[in-house]
Amino acid sequence: MENEEAERAYREANKEAKRSVAQAKARAREDMNDKLETKEGEKRIFALARQREKSTKDFTHIKQVKNKEGRVLIDNNEVRERWKEYFKALLNEENARGVLEDGEPNDRRTTAVSREEVKQALRRMNDGETTEPDNIPVEVWKSLEEEGLEWLC
Repeated sequence: MENEEAERAYREANKEAKRSVAQAKARAREDMNDKLETKEGEKRIFALARQREKSTKDFTHIKQVKNKEGRVLIDNNEVRERWKEYFKALLNEENARGVLEDGEPNDRRTTAVSREEVKQALRRMNDGETTEPDNIPVEVWKSLEEEGLEWLC
Protein backbone atom coordinates (compact mmCIF):
# COMPACT_ATOMS: atom_id res chain seq x y z
CA MET A 1 0.00 0.00 0.00
CA GLU A 2 2.80 2.34 0.88
CA ASN A 3 4.51 1.55 -2.45
CA GLU A 4 1.35 2.35 -4.41
CA GLU A 5 0.93 5.62 -2.57
CA ALA A 6 4.58 6.56 -3.15
CA GLU A 7 4.31 5.61 -6.84
CA ARG A 8 1.16 7.73 -7.23
CA ALA A 9 2.88 10.69 -5.52
CA TYR A 10 5.90 10.21 -7.79
CA ARG A 11 3.74 10.20 -10.93
CA GLU A 12 1.90 13.32 -9.78
CA ALA A 13 5.16 15.13 -9.02
CA ASN A 14 6.57 14.03 -12.38
CA LYS A 15 3.51 15.40 -14.22
CA GLU A 16 3.77 18.68 -12.32
CA ALA A 17 7.48 18.97 -13.17
CA LYS A 18 6.80 18.32 -16.86
CA ARG A 19 3.99 20.88 -16.84
CA SER A 20 6.28 23.47 -15.19
CA VAL A 21 9.07 22.81 -17.71
CA ALA A 22 6.63 23.12 -20.64
CA GLN A 23 5.30 26.42 -19.28
CA ALA A 24 8.83 27.76 -18.75
CA LYS A 25 9.81 26.77 -22.31
CA ALA A 26 6.70 28.45 -23.72
CA ARG A 27 7.47 31.67 -21.77
CA ALA A 28 11.08 31.56 -22.97
CA ARG A 29 9.95 31.11 -26.61
CA GLU A 30 7.54 34.04 -26.27
CA ASP A 31 10.28 36.23 -24.79
CA MET A 32 12.68 35.19 -27.55
CA ASN A 33 10.10 35.93 -30.25
CA ASP A 34 9.42 39.35 -28.72
CA LYS A 35 13.15 40.10 -28.69
CA LEU A 36 13.67 38.83 -32.24
CA GLU A 37 10.98 41.16 -33.60
CA THR A 38 13.13 44.17 -32.70
CA LYS A 39 16.00 45.59 -34.77
CA GLU A 40 18.46 44.17 -32.24
CA GLY A 41 16.81 40.78 -32.63
CA GLU A 42 17.32 40.81 -36.39
CA LYS A 43 21.02 41.46 -35.84
CA ARG A 44 21.11 38.59 -33.35
CA ILE A 45 19.50 36.23 -35.87
CA PHE A 46 22.13 37.03 -38.49
CA ALA A 47 24.91 36.69 -35.93
CA LEU A 48 23.59 33.26 -34.91
CA ALA A 49 23.31 32.21 -38.56
CA ARG A 50 26.91 33.30 -39.26
CA GLN A 51 28.12 31.52 -36.15
CA ARG A 52 26.34 28.29 -37.12
CA GLU A 53 27.69 28.48 -40.65
CA LYS A 54 31.25 29.03 -39.43
CA SER A 55 31.00 26.16 -36.96
CA THR A 56 30.27 23.76 -39.82
CA LYS A 57 33.45 24.67 -41.69
CA ASP A 58 36.73 22.90 -41.12
CA PHE A 59 39.58 25.40 -40.78
CA THR A 60 42.28 23.03 -39.62
CA HIS A 61 44.36 23.51 -42.74
CA ILE A 62 44.01 26.61 -44.84
CA LYS A 63 45.84 26.81 -48.15
CA GLN A 64 46.16 30.38 -49.23
CA VAL A 65 48.60 31.13 -51.98
CA LYS A 66 48.42 34.20 -54.17
CA ASN A 67 49.48 34.49 -57.78
CA LYS A 68 51.78 37.26 -59.02
CA GLU A 69 48.84 39.65 -59.37
CA GLY A 70 47.75 39.05 -55.76
CA ARG A 71 44.68 36.91 -56.53
CA VAL A 72 44.14 34.04 -54.05
CA LEU A 73 44.51 30.64 -55.69
CA ILE A 74 42.15 27.92 -54.54
CA ASP A 75 42.64 25.12 -57.06
CA ASN A 76 45.38 22.68 -55.96
CA ASN A 77 46.86 22.54 -59.45
CA GLU A 78 47.11 26.34 -59.62
CA VAL A 79 48.72 26.39 -56.16
CA ARG A 80 51.25 23.75 -57.22
CA GLU A 81 52.06 25.67 -60.42
CA ARG A 82 52.55 28.87 -58.44
CA TRP A 83 54.98 27.12 -56.08
CA LYS A 84 56.90 25.81 -59.11
CA GLU A 85 57.14 29.35 -60.50
CA TYR A 86 58.28 30.64 -57.13
CA PHE A 87 61.00 28.02 -56.70
CA LYS A 88 62.17 28.32 -60.27
CA ALA A 89 62.70 32.05 -59.69
CA LEU A 90 64.16 31.50 -56.22
CA LEU A 91 66.59 28.75 -57.14
CA ASN A 92 67.71 30.14 -60.48
CA GLU A 93 68.91 33.49 -59.25
CA GLU A 94 72.04 34.13 -57.29
CA ASN A 95 71.45 34.57 -53.60
CA ALA A 96 73.97 35.25 -50.89
CA ARG A 97 75.00 31.97 -49.32
CA GLY A 98 76.57 31.44 -45.96
CA VAL A 99 80.02 29.92 -46.20
CA LEU A 100 80.36 26.70 -44.28
CA GLU A 101 83.74 25.52 -43.11
CA ASP A 102 84.82 22.00 -43.83
CA GLY A 103 84.07 19.69 -40.95
CA GLU A 104 85.52 16.40 -39.89
CA PRO A 105 84.79 13.57 -42.33
CA ASN A 106 82.33 10.94 -41.20
CA ASP A 107 84.11 7.60 -41.13
CA ARG A 108 81.00 5.67 -40.20
CA ARG A 109 78.36 4.50 -42.60
CA THR A 110 75.12 6.42 -42.39
CA THR A 111 71.72 5.06 -43.35
CA ALA A 112 69.47 6.86 -45.77
CA VAL A 113 66.38 8.57 -44.41
CA SER A 114 63.24 6.63 -45.38
CA ARG A 115 60.16 8.17 -47.00
CA GLU A 116 58.13 7.26 -43.93
CA GLU A 117 60.55 9.09 -41.63
CA VAL A 118 60.30 12.19 -43.82
CA LYS A 119 56.48 11.98 -43.84
CA GLN A 120 56.39 11.69 -40.05
CA ALA A 121 58.79 14.60 -39.63
CA LEU A 122 56.65 16.80 -41.90
CA ARG A 123 53.49 15.88 -39.99
CA ARG A 124 55.12 16.87 -36.70
CA MET A 125 56.34 20.24 -37.97
CA ASN A 126 54.14 23.26 -37.34
CA ASP A 127 52.98 25.47 -40.18
CA GLY A 128 54.93 28.70 -40.33
CA GLU A 129 58.26 27.04 -39.57
CA THR A 130 61.08 27.03 -42.09
CA THR A 131 63.74 24.42 -42.64
CA GLU A 132 67.43 25.21 -42.76
CA PRO A 133 69.53 25.89 -44.79
CA ASP A 134 67.09 26.96 -47.53
CA ASN A 135 64.38 28.52 -45.28
CA ILE A 136 61.59 26.96 -47.32
CA PRO A 137 58.31 27.02 -45.34
CA VAL A 138 56.93 23.70 -44.14
CA GLU A 139 53.62 24.45 -45.90
CA VAL A 140 55.44 24.18 -49.23
CA TRP A 141 56.70 20.68 -48.52
CA LYS A 142 53.28 19.62 -47.21
CA SER A 143 51.44 21.03 -50.23
CA LEU A 144 53.78 19.30 -52.69
CA GLU A 145 52.78 15.92 -51.19
CA GLU A 146 54.47 13.06 -53.12
CA GLU A 147 56.48 15.42 -55.34
CA GLY A 148 57.95 17.08 -52.25
CA LEU A 149 58.85 13.70 -50.77
CA GLU A 150 60.76 12.88 -53.96
CA TRP A 151 62.86 16.02 -53.47
CA LEU A 152 63.42 15.44 -49.75
CA CYS A 153 64.32 11.75 -49.90
